[in-house]
Amino acid sequence: MRKDAQQNRDKILATAAKLFHDRSVAAVSMKDIAAAAKIGTGTLYRNYPNKSELCLALSFDFIQQFITTSQQYLTETVATPLSQFQQVLAQYLAFREQRLQLLTAIENGPTIMATYYQSALYRQLVDLFKRVLAPISGEIDVATLTFRADMVIAMLKSDSYAYQRQQQGLSQKQISAEICKIMVR
Repeated sequence: MRKDAQQNRDKILATAAKLFHDRSVAAVSMKDIAAAAKIGTGTLYRNYPNKSELCLALSFDFIQQFITTSQQYLTETVATPLSQFQQVLAQYLAFREQRLQLLTAIENGPTIMATYYQSALYRQLVDLFKRVLAPISGEIDVATLTFRADMVIAMLKSDSYAYQRQQQGLSQKQISAEICKIMVR
């Protein structure tokens, strides 16, 4: 990538992050981002065809950091398999809560989820959950284990998570406990 193109991408991401922090993801338009970054809307749309793609780019590092931190924890811990699952799940819930607006924008994007599900990042997330689910799942085949990992992630998509937190009034700890009841054999 050309240096000026990378500078534009960096400027767009920094500007969007500031605007999203100051207002909210929903309250900021692509036009707002272009104006605040002092770039043309064409430049913005060439880099990020929609707000969902922009939010994914902003979230990529956060998701990768969660995966890396969790993998490091699993390498270093002597906790029981159930405690490992509970810890990774609790950290994932905390991550989702902190980034709820960005993740909602990604998940509600017109085409982004299909792309995300095919990404190496999503496969890493599934592999992380497979790693903590395998020891607590009894004897199951790889396809079933993969399905379970996918379903843990799907259960916690932003709309479902927000519903459980806001409408049902469940705490992160309660959500974690209910998921454990479903997933642990």
